Amino acid sequence: IEDLYKSSGDKEDFSHQTSQLYAQAWELLQTDYPDNKSDITASMKTLFSQKMFENAVANGTRTDGRKVDEVRPIDIQPSILPRVHGSALFTRGETQAIATATLGDRGMKQKIDKIDGLTEKRFYLQYTFPPSCVGETGRVGAPGRREIGHGNLAERALSAIVPDEKDFPYSIRVESLITESNGSSSMASVCGGCLALMDAGVPIKSPVAGIAMGMLLNDKKGTSDNDNAVILSDILGSEDALGTMDFKVAGNREGITTFQLDIKCEGLTIPTMARALQQAKIGRLHILDKMDAVLAEPRQELPPTIPRMNAFKIEESSIGKVIGPGGKQIRAIIEDFELSNMDVAEDGTIQMTSLNTQKLKEAETFVLELVKNSMGGGGRSRGDRAPRPQYQGPEPEVGKTYEGKITGIHQFGVFLEIMPGAEDGSYPGLEGLCHVKDLHVERVRNCEGFIKSMNVETLEVKYMGKNGQGKVELSRKALLEERRGGGGNTRGNNRGNNRPNFNGSSNNNNNARRQGGTAKNEEKEQDSEPSIMSEEEVDVIAQAIEGIKDL
Repeated sequence: IEDLYKSSGDKEDFSHQTSQLYAQAWELLQTDYPDNKSDITASMKTLFSQKMFENAVANGTRTDGRKVDEVRPIDIQPSILPRVHGSALFTRGETQAIATATLGDRGMKQKIDKIDGLTEKRFYLQYTFPPSCVGETGRVGAPGRREIGHGNLAERALSAIVPDEKDFPYSIRVESLITESNGSSSMASVCGGCLALMDAGVPIKSPVAGIAMGMLLNDKKGTSDNDNAVILSDILGSEDALGTMDFKVAGNREGITTFQLDIKCEGLTIPTMARALQQAKIGRLHILDKMDAVLAEPRQELPPTIPRMNAFKIEESSIGKVIGPGGKQIRAIIEDFELSNMDVAEDGTIQMTSLNTQKLKEAETFVLELVKNSMGGGGRSRGDRAPRPQYQGPEPEVGKTYEGKITGIHQFGVFLEIMPGAEDGSYPGLEGLCHVKDLHVERVRNCEGFIKSMNVETLEVKYMGKNGQGKVELSRKALLEERRGGGGNTRGNNRGNNRPNFNGSSNNNNNARRQGGTAKNEEKEQDSEPSIMSEEEVDVIAQAIEGIKDL
């Protein structure tokens, strides 16, 4: 083992010789200890760890010949992929990452369906660690726990330097593909991701870099102190496996944006932690110097592959005219003016993207002209606003079932379009509200989460007529109860049928008894009724869900 630590070979040689030593130890001891292979393997690992510590203390060097505070050679190549928005190849020793940055409009945000509803992230990083990066083969599928954790760490390191949306309205996606790994691929993703952002012209607040620190102890069962701890900068995979600490630190020249600490010993003292942080800062500044030598600041202009963006606002009452029935108008605008995308927000803000700046201006002029009449001469004041177009088609029938298209989801209910508008966009479709209390026979506590979990774009509802304010009222609950009860009886009425009638007449169950039925018939009838949770049970479940959200 001592000879191995003095050889200063690469990862492949070190792994091969380590495997041979394990095999030799088992060959020597298997006759006397045939049932203790796992114990022999554990003892060998402890011996490897102790000898690594002794070598570092005695010689001040590591398995690859570096000093304890030395960072591996760094090579950086920006703009390696000409068609992507931003890219960089970051190599540190035998760890390499290809990072790319992609910019999009507001509609390109990452959508996350949480327990409390749908949320969006404007900046997100996706980390990929294929088996090939460590010389293996295997299935490549959905991201695993490790990939999600490493990607989240790198994302948090970079999120602190992403410009505000009002200053830079693009949605930003960074991907880090690990092509070779021998320690700290997540910190390589931080460095490569930062370079890719600058290569794409994203005006980041400052460059950031990351480094992984390690620690060697003579006794892993003890607590570190300044006398027995050896702090390592830019650790290898073997130093991570045999050492007692994996301390990842990322930040700029002024401070830290994120860190993550794993230890295998009983604890760390404050002086040891301070020494590790100071040594990490020296290594981080060294990496930032290497990055500055290649790309010191973001590109002054966006690359030609990035769509240009334009944003303006119209009156909310004109949104339907821009979108058109079934999205017909907005699709025509995108096609006619060669737009990459067009997004219309609920407050009337329109965001357009296109590679052709001239077409972008023409599209804006067209939209403003399209809504000119409905904007009331510019829409400066509420009093000047033109009246909102009203539905002019055939009226729906009360009590009839309609398949409504979901047009809006809120905590208080769902808006549905049950009758289409005019094909020429002269008037909108007929919309109504299905209140949250009318969504289901059971109580719905989270309207947005309930609709999203159904994964549908339409709902079957019953038209209940108009309320006192002339608003269309819809009910999905009434339709479900009708289908369940076979005759429109509500849940309360079904319950009432199982109770005695104090006016002198008997209910269905009493009639069944008079006709020779038994108590078993009554129980069978009651069992056929769908089980209903009490309000107390619903509240207990809701409190548990809210407790999970707080975590």
